Amino acid sequence: MRENASSSHVISRFAYAELRAFCRQYGEKKARAAALAGISSPPMTGVAHGNAIGDPVTRAVERREAMLRDCAMIERAASVPSGGAYYHALILNCCHGVGYVYLDPSILPSSKRSAFFMARREFFWNLWQMKNSDGAF
Repeated sequence: MRENASSSHVISRFAYAELRAFCRQYGEKKARAAALAGISSPPMTGVAHGNAIGDPVTRAVERREAMLRDCAMIERAASVPSGGAYYHALILNCCHGVGYVYLDPSILPSSKRSAFFMARREFFWNLWQMKNSDGAF
């Protein structure tokens, strides 16, 4: 991302790369969280199993909640630019890797390429702010 002094939404190149990689995990995290939704406790057989202290169901729930929290953070950041008008386009572009030229024009509120990329810049700025806050987003 080119740094422009006139823009208020500027992050470093390395922060952008980190956020982009974070967003690309969106689909995988959604799928893994859905798979963890059906986890139940193992059957009680009376046979010792493992030496780990803790409840495997609780650990699975904690992992699922962390994944859902990350997904919610991405979705919330995507709903901010232009009042959520670019939500679906940003999710497709930033999380699933669909290029701008391949996006369905019906999900874009404007035909201006520059407007989309300004919304994308604002998305990454908001996501960076949310990730670097104290976790209260």
